[in-house]
Amino acid sequence: MTMPLSHLVVDGATVVSLVEGKTKGVSRPAGVFDAAGNAVPLAQCSRDGRQRVTTPPPAPPPAATRHLSGTWLFGGMLYAHFGHFLCESTARLWGFDLPEKIDGVIFHPKPTDGKTRRLTGPTQPWLACAGVRVPVEAPVDTVTVDRLVIPEQGFGTGPMIAGRPEYHAYMRRAFGSDIAAEGPERLYISRTRLFSKRGRILAEDRIEAALAAEGYEVFHPQDHDIAVQIARYKAARTVISTDCSALHLAAFFARAGDSVAIIARRPGPTIHEFTTQYRAFAGIDPLVIDHLTGLYATETARLAQMSEIYATLDFPATGAALAAAGYITDPARWTAPPEADLAAERARLSERLDAPLRPVPLP
Repeated sequence: MTMPLSHLVVDGATVVSLVEGKTKGVSRPAGVFDAAGNAVPLAQCSRDGRQRVTTPPPAPPPAATRHLSGTWLFGGMLYAHFGHFLCESTARLWGFDLPEKIDGVIFHPKPTDGKTRRLTGPTQPWLACAGVRVPVEAPVDTVTVDRLVIPEQGFGTGPMIAGRPEYHAYMRRAFGSDIAAEGPERLYISRTRLFSKRGRILAEDRIEAALAAEGYEVFHPQDHDIAVQIARYKAARTVISTDCSALHLAAFFARAGDSVAIIARRPGPTIHEFTTQYRAFAGIDPLVIDHLTGLYATETARLAQMSEIYATLDFPATGAALAAAGYITDPARWTAPPEADLAAERARLSERLDAPLRPVPLP
């Protein structure tokens, strides 16, 4: 049985976002102190329940340079990366369903260079779609707050990807609530227009052409604001995509009975986070198609999550799997790309990346 999410209300809280101290990996010193100068463990931020992105800063906290009046909600870490924003920056917003009247939301800023306008500006529309209708702060200075509501983190990656009931209830009610569904019922989420460093399947344009012939809209989410993306995902009843951050957003608007197929573009456990999320959010078991035949990357690529991998795909096997599951009717369109075309695409990518793509062994 899942325990209810907890929360604290701290009078006279101090929020410390940037302070000297040891940084380790993705984690840096940041946190919340109570009026007595004690660190509040519930305010520590996590990526997946195991990997912390904040560690308690040294006590006592630095002297505050500003004060925020009223009751504020602690939102955790605010990211400009869309996937991390969805999974981590929205994870405490369920606190709006608590009895306290919230006057604003305060986050730790992910950037540490002090230029938080580059963060709060782009994320304002995202937060508005997630139901935030109050002022937002992401201060680099230390601030005190009259009253700070600290909800437990209800979502994340890895073991936290299923989300908690309180988080689900809030997001179902608030996320995109004023955005109407608009678009076709069949959608393919493409990566072909992403900048070159983002990994993808080679010859993905062949996937686009084959699915367009079956009546799918080829959708490039980064070309649209979040409201358009939400409208498309609300309208779509059949979605095909490679494993990518856009699937995290689409999962919020999936409904029981929808069909979702995920074509693996990299090896590893990441794809199973998407299947877990769809089961938890909509009771859907996505079709997973894993027919990778080769991997390429530059020597400097970060391979921990395989996010900068370029993969070759067994097109006939992928088409056959989609046809067998009812997503397409003509698998004959899924022919293998000529090796010369793949070599030319690798050469173009190498030029844009200013580094040669080299083969990477399949796990």
